[in-house]
Amino acid sequence: MVRRKAVLIALAALAGAAPAAVPAAVPIVPRFNPKAPENTQLLPSFGFATVEPVLAGIGATFQRGGTPASPALLVTFANGRKAIVAFGSCLPDGSGCKALSIQSFWTKVAGASSSRTAAEIEGFNRRYSFGKSFVAADGRPTLQRYLTADYGFVRGNLAVNFLVFSEQCDRFALEVLKPLAAPRR
Repeated sequence: MVRRKAVLIALAALAGAAPAAVPAAVPIVPRFNPKAPENTQLLPSFGFATVEPVLAGIGATFQRGGTPASPALLVTFANGRKAIVAFGSCLPDGSGCKALSIQSFWTKVAGASSSRTAAEIEGFNRRYSFGKSFVAADGRPTLQRYLTADYGFVRGNLAVNFLVFSEQCDRFALEVLKPLAAPRR
């Protein structure tokens, strides 16, 4: 658990790093087709081989990270939101993972008290039940979604979970972080 926490912290730091230089040609983002036949495919478990094609299919980019025993991806969704996808309950070689955590972090809002931040996050959690939001141990606002694949996971459902998570990140930024950053009247 300590090693997994260290991996998440390292990936979170990477997620907050300055963006790389813009490529000369902007790639065309594929549009998710909910009726595509591959969306009915049952993924036996989570891992690079099963998750990366789903992310590519929704227009997300990703970078591998973690360790062989605790694989992870740093993901940038088509809307520009970043997240860490950490695989859990894996075989020793990092394959056959039965759990997946999608997590986004933001910088602590300057000038916002911890009680006001907690109240805004609590309100967000009451309005939306898709994931959970909280303040991480280091004070950063966080949004997380946890999935299990004990008996497999339908590929199209995974794509929708990623799409909804990226939209929830937008809502969290708009409904929690923006009000916290606004001067109080």
